[in-house]
Amino acid sequence: MHTNFLELLKNKRDEKYREFTSQLLPKEVNLLGVRIPEIRKILKDIIKNNKHNDILKLDISSYVYQEELILHALVLAHAPISVVDKVELIKGFVPYINSWAVCDIFCADLKQTKSNLALFYKTFQNYTNSNYEYQIRFFYVLALNYFINEEMINDILNLISKQKYVGYYDKMAVAWFLSMAYIKFPQKIQKFISKTPLEKFVFSKTISKICDSHQVKKEAKLQLRNLASQVKS
Repeated sequence: MHTNFLELLKNKRDEKYREFTSQLLPKEVNLLGVRIPEIRKILKDIIKNNKHNDILKLDISSYVYQEELILHALVLAHAPISVVDKVELIKGFVPYINSWAVCDIFCADLKQTKSNLALFYKTFQNYTNSNYEYQIRFFYVLALNYFINEEMINDILNLISKQKYVGYYDKMAVAWFLSMAYIKFPQKIQKFISKTPLEKFVFSKTISKICDSHQVKKEAKLQLRNLASQVKS
């Protein structure tokens, strides 16, 4: 089965796209150069023909290309299986995430999280204590997709206040989360970033990402930039 779907992916290779995408990802990531819409077409056929279990049984450690990981992630996200089984399979998959692209696509497609917020939150919040940056990123990207609400925001801000970082991509995820949370809770997030001793990169990148948003008013952006200037000085 692995050989079959790998051949499907190889038949969709686009060398120019591979060259472009390789500039956006860690150097150690191996790419075929398959566009995400093409991977989704393969996914659609797998789900339609009830072949998802064949994919989910494969040895993830044998994958060579990022596109194999993305296809596996998408099959797992869309597989018509129980949420309990899905959570267990997610826990087995996350340690193999090797780029922001695999992480972010996977999180965005895990739609079952919406109807199982408590389960997903309780299961994956411990990833914030991980020594692996993509486990940390997985939690915060999952959070920015599904956990920005009244019930969870304070708990997540508490996690961020104690967060120890491993690399670049976990820091970016926290800044991204805070910038998204600002749209819904501007006063709370502004107070948090002004009072909490955030890691310098996370602090500056959070303000930068908020100020890049078209949903934030000019006056608010000015306040945030002034805050950034005060911290620098």
